[in-house]
Amino acid sequence: MPSECKNCHAEVHWCRSMVREDGWIPVDLSPDPEAGVIRKHHSGPANARIVYAEILKGSELDAARANGERLWMRHSESCVARKPFNRKPDHIRLDLPNRT
Repeated sequence: MPSECKNCHAEVHWCRSMVREDGWIPVDLSPDPEAGVIRKHHSGPANARIVYAEILKGSELDAARANGERLWMRHSESCVARKPFNRKPDHIRLDLPNRT
């Protein structure tokens, strides 16, 4: 059952971390074949299913993408409310008139 991101109000799934026993990872609802880095593992009976998130890196990630696995993205990577300010690129200069 999805819940809502407190920052951008998008729906997210919470998955148990496979590394930290008490950790939870917010994951976007839809898989993302290009930017996804999370492989989901399901455990338990259908009425009490627990979803675990495995964060893939390096050759494991490359192999999963090459095999066409469904991979999800951490919501912290796609949350529009947490994006940094888009500052002006270094090669662009503003030519504003003097205020005299």
